[in-house]
Amino acid sequence: MQPKKLENYRFFQPIAWTLCVGFASFVGMLSLQLQDTVAELESSSVNFETRLQNIEQAVGIKTDGPN
Repeated sequence: MQPKKLENYRFFQPIAWTLCVGFASFVGMLSLQLQDTVAELESSSVNFETRLQNIEQAVGIKTDGPN
């Protein structure tokens, strides 16, 4: 007796389509958030060094000078 193929199960197609559409919407949401973040960074009037220092302070890295 051969094992039953995955495609022959009753709920395979609805589950597969749900996963496919869910993943596509997840990737779309990530790309929209990335686009918003890039636009926000491009329009920022703060220079790169100041932004880098703010990030380092938020993370907790000391930036007092050379070690």
